[in-house]
Amino acid sequence: MRHSVFLTIKLVILMSMFLLPFTIITENIFIRFIAGSLQGIFLIMFLSFTVKVQSYFKKDKKN
Repeated sequence: MRHSVFLTIKLVILMSMFLLPFTIITENIFIRFIAGSLQGIFLIMFLSFTVKVQSYFKKDKKN
């Protein structure tokens, strides 16, 4: 059950990263670049946090 939850979260994050250029709609390329960079950084941070939480649950399950 937990494995499928973490897999779903990871897939949603990765799909969001690939759809990132289509979500930022503005005329100014500089604003688009800054907003896309920040959103990408936060998605990568969330993905690494999800991996850490998953490893914590795996470690807790073994004990």
